[in-house]
Amino acid sequence: MTTQSQSKLPYLIGLVLVVVVISVAAWQLLKGEKPIPTGERQVIDLPSPVVEETPTIEKTVEEPEIEPQQPTEVVIKEPEIEPPVETTPVRQLPALDDSDAVVKQSLADVVSVNMLKLIVNDDLIRRAVVYTENLADGKLAKKHQVFVAPKQKFSVNDGAIITVNPESFKRYDAYVALFTELSDTQVMGLINEYKPLIQEVYDEIGLSDYDFEQRLALAITHLLQTPEVPLDTPLTSQSVSYKYAVPEYEALSEAQKQLLRLGPDNMKKVKVKLNRLLNQL
Repeated sequence: MTTQSQSKLPYLIGLVLVVVVISVAAWQLLKGEKPIPTGERQVIDLPSPVVEETPTIEKTVEEPEIEPQQPTEVVIKEPEIEPPVETTPVRQLPALDDSDAVVKQSLADVVSVNMLKLIVNDDLIRRAVVYTENLADGKLAKKHQVFVAPKQKFSVNDGAIITVNPESFKRYDAYVALFTELSDTQVMGLINEYKPLIQEVYDEIGLSDYDFEQRLALAITHLLQTPEVPLDTPLTSQSVSYKYAVPEYEALSEAQKQLLRLGPDNMKKVKVKLNRLLNQL
């Protein structure tokens, strides 16, 4: 190393120390801390560079007002206890051949004793099924009637023109009363109760695919189609029977003409009842 280089060495070392001290001081000032004293060495304070502060733009964000929550009331719902269902004890059905007494007793629960006398005592379920089947076709199964025949005879006004005697209609008043006295619920209840025995009759007569309620609905519909016939409609006498002199009325089915024999007032009562039953079916 030359003499000139040696003479510059202290200067270079001092310059490096100054740079280091300034760097450390500036770093500490930026951190906001005081410089650490370095013994007896004199520290030269250099003027800090003026840094223009960038104005801070405060952005106010309005927070939504939060309503204080009300304490939630916890409701513990007690389980509902359903009332016990009252069930009607199911009557044990007898055999078809032994069913007359039981059916009669069922009817005795809903009609008076006098009314009950209008109903036959034998083969009630078989009669009801066969009679209904014939009614659905507009026919009368006279040997299978469910009711006993009225004691009074049919009578006419025998004059120049033969007409029905209105007194003849009264012999059916008790039968109509019996029919209309039974509520729709009672009628449907009897049908449902004895349906297994009713179906057994269908099996006997070879009509297993038939449904009693459907056939009953057909019979009712047929009877409801019966027109009103004026009381002064002339009749013709043939042996022991009478026929309508008006072909239109004589062409009605046997079932419809039987309904006409009840008389206008009774027929209206029966039709009202039949309409309600048809709605139930």
